Amino acid sequence: MKTLNNIEDFLTHPEFVRWVKQPDKELDSYWEQWSRANPEQLNNMRLAREMLLRLSFTPPHSPDGLKQEVLQEVLRQRPKKGNHPIDNEKEKNKFGYQSLWNGLGQMNRVAAILLLTLGMACLFSPITKVNSLLEKEMEVASTVIKRTGRGEKLQLTLGDGTKVWLNSSSQVEFPQKFSNDKRIIHLKGEAYFEVKRDSLRPFKVNTDGLTTIVLGTSFNINTKVPGKIKVSLVSGKVKVSSSKGQTPLSPGEMLDYDGSKGTHTIGVFDPIKVLAWKEGVLQFHKSTLPQVKAALEEWFGVSIEIQNANGVTWEFTGTYPQQTLEEVLESISYIKGFDYRIKGKEAIIKF
Repeated sequence: MKTLNNIEDFLTHPEFVRWVKQPDKELDSYWEQWSRANPEQLNNMRLAREMLLRLSFTPPHSPDGLKQEVLQEVLRQRPKKGNHPIDNEKEKNKFGYQSLWNGLGQMNRVAAILLLTLGMACLFSPITKVNSLLEKEMEVASTVIKRTGRGEKLQLTLGDGTKVWLNSSSQVEFPQKFSNDKRIIHLKGEAYFEVKRDSLRPFKVNTDGLTTIVLGTSFNINTKVPGKIKVSLVSGKVKVSSSKGQTPLSPGEMLDYDGSKGTHTIGVFDPIKVLAWKEGVLQFHKSTLPQVKAALEEWFGVSIEIQNANGVTWEFTGTYPQQTLEEVLESISYIKGFDYRIKGKEAIIKF
């Protein structure tokens, strides 16, 4: 496969064009893996795809085949070092306005493809309009990535008004500006969504193996356990899509997906427990010592050392709203009988 370094490379790659025009599972899988392996080319890839999708529509008053001719000409006319002006008048007029094409930069020539899809009159507009159009396309394709580490949480509002609460050790990826017909984001970890309703643009959350499709609703998605995905619907309606079809959910229902088996179950959930993290409430329910340790490290972003715990087995249940690590350890130590010491981002629990 030839190297793909810019938008032109994508536009002239036969398999990429075939994927955009006639997608199938095999091509979807290949280009998804390619994009993950080459994240630095994601913007070019998305912009090229958007251009090709627009080119699938024939604009009014545009002669048949002209778009393809212009596309080939745009991509062929790359300035090279040592090039001299064309003296042959016939060559100048071979395409019509040949000198104009030679005078355009690479990005302007690529932008001309977009102009043809919006009407031939735009072809003779000032170059500033060409650049403006391209900037708008690039703005749609530009990707934003938000991450949280251990002990961190984040709340943000997307361009469409949708609100997202991101739990610790999580990541959400979305375009700086959603397109006119879809809203798609990618999630790793856990997040709660309050989606701004837009009947013309369904909101889709892609996770590993599942896509949650909504119009306007609130729900929680948890992918923190490898191979497991939990979609909990608080209000509205959603459809959860997998390779085996779509499953609708009603408020109060949770879909529990097992990626290793490709199966899922549907049951009810307790919103207080599922959404406790969003409200700053740390909860334990019949948790073992290793589970308590892991939860405290994740919640507070610390490292905990357990000493003299051989033979210690217990379960612990407790709720701690908006409390510090010291407050939580003080409470648990009183109940379970151990000493503790906190120094910066490290803590020691000694039995």
